[in-house]
Formats: sequence, C-alpha cells, structure tokens
Amino acid sequence: MRPSTSGARIADVIASVILMVAGFLCFAVLAFMSLFLVMMSDGCFGDRCNTGLMSVGWLIALGVPPVVFLAAAVWTIIRLVHRKISWWVAAVGAASGVAIWFAGVGIMNASLGR
Repeated sequence: MRPSTSGARIADVIASVILMVAGFLCFAVLAFMSLFLVMMSDGCFGDRCNTGLMSVGWLIALGVPPVVFLAAAVWTIIRLVHRKISWWVAAVGAASGVAIWFAGVGIMNASLGR
C-alpha cells in the first residue's frame, strides 16, 4: 500500500527514521545489559545449574536482537526507497528484538534450577 499524499509520505519517512534511531539506542542499551547477564551464573553451585542452557540463553540475548534490528533497519530502508509504507517494519523489528532479549534472559533464568 502506498501513501496517497505527500504529507503521508513525509510522516512515514520521519516516523521510520525516529523508530530506527530509537531502536539503535534501545539495542545499544540491551547489548550493554547483556554483558552483565553472565553474573547470573554466580548463583550456580556444584551441579545445580545447567550451564549449557545458560550459555545458549546468553548468546540469544546478546546476539539475536542486534541481528533482528539490523534486518529490520535494512528492510525499512529498502521499503523507503521503494516508496512503500515502512514505519511498521521498524516498530515490529524493535518489538521482536526486545521480546527475543527477554526470551534469552528467561532461558538463562530457567537454567538456574530454582
């Protein structure tokens, strides 16, 4: 679906750029926070924790959200170049990345064996 007026086109470009910049800042914060997730292993004593599952959760939380954000940013730019409505791609990419980050943290939490 194409924007019907130039005002809608300008609003779509502005919203897309704002969402991509906000997404970049959000994922920078999430990447920084992911570095501290390794401290969850401090609660592991003996064989009580599943370290393999904890490693998988940490890698998901650290690596997947930036990849999702980068893919959403590239797809948003491609849609902008082709003059298609694109703000929703950046919004869905940001929401997906945050949800995946929380899923990785949840996997790490599940590995603690509490």
